[in-house]
Amino acid sequence: MSDTNAQNNGATADQLPLTASELQVIDQFRRQKSTAVLTILFTDIKGFTRMTEEHGEAYSNKIRKHHDDIVVPVLERDGGGRVIKHIGDSVMAVFSEPSTAVARSLEVQEKLAAFNAAHPELDKISVRMGLHCGQVTTEDDVNADVFGRHVNRAARVESLADGGQVLVTYTVFDSAHGWLNAKSDMPVAWQKHGRYALKGIPEPVEIYEAYNPKLTQPKAPPGGLKAGGISSKKLAGAALGLILIAVAATYALIRIAGSTPEVSVIDYDSDWAKLWDGSPFTVGGEPKQHIRPVLTPLKAGHYMLWADRSPIVRFFAPFDVKPGKNLIEMRFDRDELPGMERRVEYDPKGPNEVKESDDATYTTYDADMNPHERKAHIDMDLKAALDPQDAKKVDFTASWTILLDGKPISQDSLTDHNMLNDGEGHRLAPKILWSDDFHYYYISYYTSAGAFDVTIEANFADYKNR
Repeated sequence: MSDTNAQNNGATADQLPLTASELQVIDQFRRQKSTAVLTILFTDIKGFTRMTEEHGEAYSNKIRKHHDDIVVPVLERDGGGRVIKHIGDSVMAVFSEPSTAVARSLEVQEKLAAFNAAHPELDKISVRMGLHCGQVTTEDDVNADVFGRHVNRAARVESLADGGQVLVTYTVFDSAHGWLNAKSDMPVAWQKHGRYALKGIPEPVEIYEAYNPKLTQPKAPPGGLKAGGISSKKLAGAALGLILIAVAATYALIRIAGSTPEVSVIDYDSDWAKLWDGSPFTVGGEPKQHIRPVLTPLKAGHYMLWADRSPIVRFFAPFDVKPGKNLIEMRFDRDELPGMERRVEYDPKGPNEVKESDDATYTTYDADMNPHERKAHIDMDLKAALDPQDAKKVDFTASWTILLDGKPISQDSLTDHNMLNDGEGHRLAPKILWSDDFHYYYISYYTSAGAFDVTIEANFADYKNR
């Protein structure tokens, strides 16, 4: 996949064509491994488009052949994985064991690093990798729509990665880290990067990084997409025309009002930020300009700026304006609200239960913009059991407790069911469990065949009616 496509991974992933023969290969691999769950790996070469433009197709094809000669044998060795598709410089592969998928991905990165060191005359082959796993069968056959959704999620995760990184969803981490950490011959470490709002996926996805500590160090992906899939920079660009139209008139009014403080900001590029009451905070000049004038009229007093990254991540910057001239360096603090996404899948061999807890510390602000540190604790218990009256039906139960600053704010359970051959399943729209003026907690879930995926999460209050 070229860098251009990587920036538009959604179109590629959403429209990824899978032929009947490719689905048959996937199903044969699944049957050989006697599993209904597959791990999907999506990769691409960083900078491949630039490489082609600078050196021509003959050179880039040579690089791609070196890449394939390294990557494919490692992924498919001893039948551990199966490459299903090459899409330009991208590879899509499947594995039956998440631990094998992660181990082979790290081995690929190690071999690519060795190849790059041995061939300094060539452009470095730097590969991004994203992995996700889930159930892919209905009625004992690979369901194209279900499989496509998992491929889409793996592609979204891969789009967050930088060259040399292996990023995975929680389902991969949960299954793989115990196996790999117990193997002394596999140098692997893990880093939790938090949750990211990805285009086309309703719930934020929890991202982990697997890395070889002897080779690389973890690096958090940049801030993720907004809930609607529009990056904050694109949003600022879309509004730039309107801002420029208003600049002259607004700036003139500021100059005329002699009692209005004169405010400028240093190294400020957050043109999408808002004031506490939601009104726009307009700044003149260019984003890379060292000092930029504030065009929004401000009286002397205390203020707060905020800027969104997603329903769970927001940046806050308090500042004070004094009479006369003000030169302010905004300092944004990142605030991430807590949440858990967990999954249980019915397995005749058990255990068919997932019990997890999570603790989080975050900051809320009251109506007067005063910060308050909060401590949250979430307990979640998911169960899947075959219905005693119908061997093709799975009954699901979710129980939870949410404590905020040591006090319970929600404690309840729910039940639902799904047919084992129903790959489409159904979804519970977010149900609000508790709220205040700053944020709210909700629960949502979806079922697919024998799988039950539950999210308990906090969102900022203004997302409640979106």
